[in-house]
This record gives sequence, structure tokens and C-alpha cells, in this order.
Amino acid sequence: MDETAAVQSRRTLEGAKGALLMGGSGFARRAGLLVLCVAGAVHGLALGAVRVRTGSLETYAFRSLDSWEYYNLALNIEKNGTFSQRSAPPYEPDTWRTPGYPLFLVMLISILGAGATRLVIAQHVIAALSAWLLFQVSRPHLGGRRAMVASLLFLLEPYHLYYAFWLMSETLFVALLLLAWYAWDRAHAGQGSAWYALTGLLTGMLVLVRPVALLLPATLVITTIILSLRTSVPAAGRLSGLVRGPLVFALTCGLTVGNWMARNRIVADHFALSSQGGVVLAYFKATEVELWRTGQAANRYLETSLDPAHLEDPHPVWESIDTQLRDRLSYLPAEQRDQLRWPNLAQGNRTSVDSFEISRALGSIGWSAIAGHPSAAISCSAVRCGELLAFPLSLAVTWHAGISVNRVRAGAIGAAYALLSIACAARLLRGRATLRSIGFPMACAFALLLMTTPQLDPRLRLPLIPLMLVIALLSNRPASGEAAQAGTDTQ
Repeated sequence: MDETAAVQSRRTLEGAKGALLMGGSGFARRAGLLVLCVAGAVHGLALGAVRVRTGSLETYAFRSLDSWEYYNLALNIEKNGTFSQRSAPPYEPDTWRTPGYPLFLVMLISILGAGATRLVIAQHVIAALSAWLLFQVSRPHLGGRRAMVASLLFLLEPYHLYYAFWLMSETLFVALLLLAWYAWDRAHAGQGSAWYALTGLLTGMLVLVRPVALLLPATLVITTIILSLRTSVPAAGRLSGLVRGPLVFALTCGLTVGNWMARNRIVADHFALSSQGGVVLAYFKATEVELWRTGQAANRYLETSLDPAHLEDPHPVWESIDTQLRDRLSYLPAEQRDQLRWPNLAQGNRTSVDSFEISRALGSIGWSAIAGHPSAAISCSAVRCGELLAFPLSLAVTWHAGISVNRVRAGAIGAAYALLSIACAARLLRGRATLRSIGFPMACAFALLLMTTPQLDPRLRLPLIPLMLVIALLSNRPASGEAAQAGTDTQ
């Protein structure tokens, strides 16, 4: 058998082993069924508890202003075939939101109806299935028993349960992330370019569900290239892995995201993902840095709050940004400049000024604030990453204006997340994990943390939890699913 044939035979064997691990053994079937049953029980109990306690499953559905926007967009798509938040004609095209989650709601509404109760139940079904997906994805890396432990711990994660009651994109995002991981593993097990294409499609969908995933395509392409360079196969095979896989992934991901950007070019004359980039950068990220730099971090929950109860509270940093924005857009008529205030802008453009023009100006203001104080930006971002990973531990040990906290409960919950973060760090420091095992979760965690910081929102931490559980539970010895990689991946 020549060398090329030997390599192909080995890849076929690895693919067969991977397929067996993903759904074949009797223990795997029993463990997967157990995870599904426990998931159904946990989410069923959560639904019942909220129903008994509050009298309705819709209690938390619209707790966020974002939820109403997603819901209105979905209703307009379903009823009028237009992506708009307007409740009556003319239906002005919306460029603030990306279409991933609204289209998911449209699918649910077309099957279940528009009642929020049914949509909430459907989200819990998706969340329960995500635990099973985590089991299937992690089993080749952890082995059956550890994968089952990871899935059961994920089921008990409180924010995973809590946010399933909100009509928000986090539950869908986690499910798509796990599906992308499954496709990634199949692609890197040598099962064909179609899996690279599916990984690219799912990654593009992640970006359209939450733009916080914008760096995922780049980090996954880089990780794919590194994995190909560290694989002990002939030069021709490495060249194929270096070029074909990343190229197919990039093309499908680019087409998925590019179609939406082309839509914005048609309706708003801007080839862009969304008009919210500059708004988020200035009003949230740069504001966090400014509060940190000036020793006012304790005011962050007041300064960056869009809660109607705090609309009348002073927002000095945001008001300063408003002033800079009006100065930059001084060529606008006075009546339009007067509209440029954070109550009209921080949750979407509610002015007559072009959304992308506002976003571009706010982006410039935000970058100037961050670049002007690099040490504060770096230190604030680093601390916020740690706080996010251990949230709500910081609420238990420090005081913040505008919120009341049960410090004992926050400390207990935060300590559990801190232990998970420490376990991940310890596992990585011990080494011995194959790049095939940690490549995807590390690439995703890095991209999501970098895009999130220095904001501090537990919703943004939610997709990190399944990734961290797998890293923390990796054994010093390769699981059976990794055995086939031992000869190809550099340790």
C-alpha cells in the first residue's frame, strides 16, 4: 500500500471510530437517554416552579427590552414579510438587529402560534436538547462517563435555566455553538469538505444570531491551519488541510453573513452587519473604561442602565458622549442634533438621523476614548474578563450603586463559577491535551471573551459554560475517541 493510500485508510478508520463514538455503543445510548430524561425533568420542574410561583410562564419572557424588539421583528416577518420594528406602515427596514433570532422565532410562531408561553416552552426544549448535544460532542474527548458529568453539570447551571425563560437569543446561540462543534470535529476527523461547509454555515449563523460571535470565523480558521500544521501527514495532505478546509469554511461562512450585509447595502446603502457597532463601543465598552479610569466603577450599573426606573438618574459619562456626538455631527440641523441623546440611541436609533452615520461617529468617539488610555483599557478588560467568568462573585465582595444583592447567594453561585474557571486554568497548565480536543473550545472562548470585554453581562457568559466544562473535565489520559488522534496530533 503506497503512502497516500495508507493515509486515506487511516482517515477512514478514524472517521469510523468517530462515528461509533458519536452514537454507537450501548453505554453511549443509555447515557444519552439518561441525559435527555434528566434534561426533561430539570426543565419541566423549572417550568412548573415558575408557573406556580408567578402564575405564568410569560413572567420573564419580556424582561429585557431586547425581547420586545426580537418579538416585534418576528411578528412583522410572519405577518407582513418585512424585517421591521414598525407596528404600522410604512415598514422601515431595521438595521439595528441581525436576523438570526427573529427568524428562529418566526419558525416557532409558524408552528406553535405567537403566544409567548408556547415560545418559552419551545426554548426550554431547545435548552434541554443542548445538554444532549453537549454529551454527544464531548464524548470523543472526555469519554462517556465524563461527558455525562459535563452534561448534567450544564443542566444544573442556573443561568442556562434562567435565560431559557427570556425571549432572548442565548439559548439558540448555545445550541448552534454545540452543533458547530460537532461539525468541526467531523471535519477534522477527515470526513470530507461538506463538514467544513457545515461548520462555516453554522458559524455564520452564530454571527447572525449574536454579533458578539464576529471573531469566531477568524479564530476557527487560524486554529484549523495550526491543527493542519501539527498533524503528522505527508506534505500533500497538510497542504490540503491548510488550504481546502479553511477555504471551504471561509466561503460558506462569508456567504451566510455576506447575504445579510448585502441586504443592508440595498436598504440602507451600507455593506455592514448592523448599525449598532459604534453604539455598543461608545456607550458600553468605552464607558466601562472611563468609569474604571476615573475610579467610578461602582457606578457602572447606574451609568450603563437602560432600565426605565433609572432613566432620570444622572448618566454623566453618557451625557459627555452625547455632547461629543453633537459636536462631531455639527453640520446637522439643530432639531436633529437635539435628538442625539442616549435615551434615543443606546437601545437603537430613535431619531431621524441615519443610523450608520451615528454609529460611525460613536465608533470614532469610543475608539478615541479607549486608545487614549491604553493601560486603563487593558487593566479594565482583564479584570472584567475575570469578573465575567466568576459572576456574580464580584457582587458579593464589592458594593455597586443602584442594585441590591443577596451577598450570600451571590457568593455561593459565584464561587462555583470561580472553581470552574480555576479547574480550566489548571487543566490547561497541566498540558497533555490534544489540540483536537481543546482547539474549538479555546478558539471560541478567546473570540467571545475578546468581543465581550469589558462589558459585564452574565448573558454573554452563557455560551462559555459548556466549553469550560469540557476543558475542565479533560483527563490526563486521552479518551477512547482521542486514541485515534494520538498518532497524528502533536501532544
